[in-house]
Amino acid sequence: MPIISFATSKGGAGKTTSALALASELARGGDKITLIDADPNQPLVRWAKLPGKPDNIEVVADESEETILDSIENASRSSKVVIVDLEGTASSRLSFAIGASDLVVIPCQGSMLDAPETAKAIKLVKQTERAVQRPIEYAVLFTKIPAAIATRNYKDINNQFNDAGISVLPVQMIEREAFRTVFSTGGTIHTIPSTAVSGLSAAQENAFALADSVIKRLSAKRKAA
Repeated sequence: MPIISFATSKGGAGKTTSALALASELARGGDKITLIDADPNQPLVRWAKLPGKPDNIEVVADESEETILDSIENASRSSKVVIVDLEGTASSRLSFAIGASDLVVIPCQGSMLDAPETAKAIKLVKQTERAVQRPIEYAVLFTKIPAAIATRNYKDINNQFNDAGISVLPVQMIEREAFRTVFSTGGTIHTIPSTAVSGLSAAQENAFALADSVIKRLSAKRKAA
């Protein structure tokens, strides 16, 4: 079963929002999806307590670096996909989860302030590859991109990443009210009423594009293997 980790050493980069959007989209196929909440603030655990959580999405709270591998292993036995939302700081738990992952998604805002932290996360993936002695697939996901127009900072960073051969997903997480609303009302972007938020269909299309790009990346990895 694929294990997908959302990892960065910086908080506020959109990890949890992206992880939940991906889980919600994958769950629409009817398979069981497990979200492991390894963020000390436990935003996904709080979301799961609100009404509207799909029955085939399970949220598991992970407590520490001593339990993260057990949490991933237990979830992978019963779930089609395991998605790990990691804490926004460098830690042993971050390294352990990366080492167990089939794909590491590194969220990055379109800001020069985020670029160095993204580089740190990529370096950690490469170091973990050496430790576990196997390739670890990773991709940068640009997050919190304004809906109206891409900023100059985002374009500059994206060009720098491409020039450096850094893997970047071909989809960006656009700043949408619907992605924020589910954390206060519960449910997913597919269950909240269309009258509750603006741009709901655009958010749904964004989540579909994210899931599609992740599935294609995992499929390409399997074919290469």
